[in-house]
Amino acid sequence: MFEILIREAATRFGVGDKALPLLQMLLAYMTAKETGGLVGFLEKFKAAGLGPIVQSWLGGGPAAQPVSNSQLETVVGASGGLLSLLTSKLGVDRENVASAVGYLLPAVVGKLTPGGSIPSSLPPEIASLAAAGQTLLAVPVVASSSAAAGGGGAMKWLPWIIVAIAALFGLNYCSKSRTAEPVPAVAPASAPSSGASGPVGSFGPGPAMAPASAPSTGASVPGGDVQASAEPAGSGILAWLSSEAPALKVYFESGKTEVSNELGAKATELVNYLKEHADAKAVISGFNDPTGDAAKNAELSKQRAEAVQAALVAAGVPQDRTVLEKPAEPTGTGATNSASRRVEVVVRK
Repeated sequence: MFEILIREAATRFGVGDKALPLLQMLLAYMTAKETGGLVGFLEKFKAAGLGPIVQSWLGGGPAAQPVSNSQLETVVGASGGLLSLLTSKLGVDRENVASAVGYLLPAVVGKLTPGGSIPSSLPPEIASLAAAGQTLLAVPVVASSSAAAGGGGAMKWLPWIIVAIAALFGLNYCSKSRTAEPVPAVAPASAPSSGASGPVGSFGPGPAMAPASAPSTGASVPGGDVQASAEPAGSGILAWLSSEAPALKVYFESGKTEVSNELGAKATELVNYLKEHADAKAVISGFNDPTGDAAKNAELSKQRAEAVQAALVAAGVPQDRTVLEKPAEPTGTGATNSASRRVEVVVRK
């Protein structure tokens, strides 16, 4: 349910392997009965004048509005509040914590409020994650004076103790998720327009990938592809039609995996189309330019495709309606290097 959000928070906001415990503690804090549960948590935002933002989160979807770090500081930034707790227990920079929480909140609230209403009880999966978060919140933070007396040892190891505890719960959570969600069989796809064919591959977690039907754009890491001067240069989103269905081309900066913040708005038609066509899926394929190290470029293509998948899920596309496909010809399919650094999203029934 939350795997993509965890992975995205880890890579985009510098929290790394502490993304899972951050999510667990966030869920525990949001749903704590002693503070009024989810209703009480959201009331804090409404009392701060953020009612319309909270309303947009209910039920999830592309209409969910973002919340800024400064707004979070106003609502949950007090001493002993959510941001202070997460920062002290994880040993992560407060700005990174606030950015990760701001990214997670709209999507998490959306998943907790199916149909736009707050349920009377939490689903077992979410309750399990929240229980793990309660355990982590109960781990005492060693005072700095005590840490200094002991050479800083206890304080130094506290974040890693929390990560270890979270990992134990996380392994159980991921195991349940994989058991409950069978991987769909991969159907063969048509060859790309270039006529090239290649081996079928896979992009890590999620459905296996068959050859993509149309080439798109590419990727890079340090030592990978380089910036081209021709358009399109840098990140951006192009909405288009493929076989009379909405489609997207998502372009990236050289060596980067960050998805342009335009995606939410540009994906509206695609999201609505998928809602109206229950038999359709969003097929996501990553492409890279021909410069630099081929292995690094292939890995970056994978990471970019996963980042687009996460962004689409945050925009309201159910994860099980997305499929990651490795194209038969992933390299140099654009007119320029910058046009090759892309992820393409098409609809397939």
